Amino acid sequence: MFGLEKIVNKVEIPPSEVDADLAVPAFNLDKNKILEEIKALNNPLFKEIKIAGPYINIKFDIEILAPKIIGQINKEGEKFGFNEDGKDKKIMIEYSGPNIAKPMHMGHARNNALGHALVNIYKANGYEVITTNHLGDWGMSLAKIMLAYQKWGDEKKLDSEPIKHLLDLYIRITKEVEINKELENEARVLFKKFEDGDKELRSLWQKFRDISVTDVKRVYDMLGIDFDLWHGESFYEPMINEVIQEALDKKVATQETEGPVVINLDQFNIPSYLLRKSDGSSLYSARDLAVGKWRLQNYNPDKILYVVGHEQELYLKQIFKTLGLMGYPEEKFEHISYGMVTLDGKKIATRSGNIVFLEDGLKEAIKRAKDNKEVGIGAVIFNMLHQGREKDIAFSWDAVLNLQGNSAPYIQYGYVRAFSILEKANFKFQISNFKFTNLNSSESRLIKMFAYYPEIIRQAKKLNAPHIIATFLNNFVQEFNRFYTNNPVISAENKEIKNSRLLLTKSVAQVIKNGLWLLGIQVPEKM
Repeated sequence: MFGLEKIVNKVEIPPSEVDADLAVPAFNLDKNKILEEIKALNNPLFKEIKIAGPYINIKFDIEILAPKIIGQINKEGEKFGFNEDGKDKKIMIEYSGPNIAKPMHMGHARNNALGHALVNIYKANGYEVITTNHLGDWGMSLAKIMLAYQKWGDEKKLDSEPIKHLLDLYIRITKEVEINKELENEARVLFKKFEDGDKELRSLWQKFRDISVTDVKRVYDMLGIDFDLWHGESFYEPMINEVIQEALDKKVATQETEGPVVINLDQFNIPSYLLRKSDGSSLYSARDLAVGKWRLQNYNPDKILYVVGHEQELYLKQIFKTLGLMGYPEEKFEHISYGMVTLDGKKIATRSGNIVFLEDGLKEAIKRAKDNKEVGIGAVIFNMLHQGREKDIAFSWDAVLNLQGNSAPYIQYGYVRAFSILEKANFKFQISNFKFTNLNSSESRLIKMFAYYPEIIRQAKKLNAPHIIATFLNNFVQEFNRFYTNNPVISAENKEIKNSRLLLTKSVAQVIKNGLWLLGIQVPEKM
């Protein structure tokens, strides 16, 4: 709509005290040159363009903007705000990645919410998106669960409450290992035997994996999530020896006789790490090298986003740097980190039992929302997205279901109110109703926020930051509530004003619905 993306990388919405509708940062740039380029767009929506300190400020012509933006919203509907910036570009997004034989907990809610929102945001920016769920179905943690099942497992419990039983076994063996260190060695021996192809262990592993995938798919259905690829660590197992040998051949890795395979990254001020132990068993670092290589070779995406908690930042730096040294494009790999979710001020931990299972949490949210699924689940998702992803979240039901602001129920209620007005008025969009004159300040502010929305989608993608959309929606609903309180809609003083306000209300409902969809949240018709 504005064409500014052709000239600059960033456009800001200035604070209310600034007499401008858009601000283009021009720090250390030729402001006069940028000013002339913006003027050369000949955009009739721009009433005034001028330099103001380090910015170029732009003011809208609201009389021209209003019919244009309202017409665009009603024409494009659910696609309003979308752009083609990512046309012919491919993004792969890895997120979720639960471990098999363990239920997802409320900490996974943030990963799932963030990953799903980024998928929708990239699609809205015109990218082809491939989603992948990297299941944790290999390694020592799983070996311990298999060992625990061999020692204390109950087949009847596995059949009746499979995930609960496997979790109980994991917690038990974790505590037992602290007392009896020999169990750790037993698990290592079992894992090596498993890696070497022991049929009994492979059969038990497959059973655990099948049980786990069935369990997580039920939760994903509640969240409205699916994946293009369901490759766990096991998928890459046949590639591990090859990628380790490649690292050795390319002198990226070293190995002394019958010793471990080591990646030395000291020259980059990154700690060294192992790909394979002295006993021949591989580590998950080798699998992650195979993962990166396979994704590049089979999909050749422009970017691969790893939605993983910030505690894995150093590890992913090691993996990405190693792939770069092996000759693969390091710049294509990006870590989208996020802070942890705490319960009662403590880190969620399966081992310690400080945990609320994600499925239980979603069901509790639905129950507290008076059995309204869209409201309950939407509340949990929004709570995981409404602040910057770098910050930790202290999970609280009071914050999740707050109706006073900064929550999904608050925003959803804005949609329900708008929908109710339209339903009561039996309003149908007609081109003859399409007239805006003498807009008051409240109406003008809504019109401007409609115009900001497409740029909000761009900024959310540029920064991989869904909270930008969440913040916009919260402010947008606040603005709509002020408009609704101060401006009669159905009982407006004349038909022309009534129709224009109904059009505004219809557009509000559409933008709220669109914005919540980007966050992975559905809208209810009633609350």
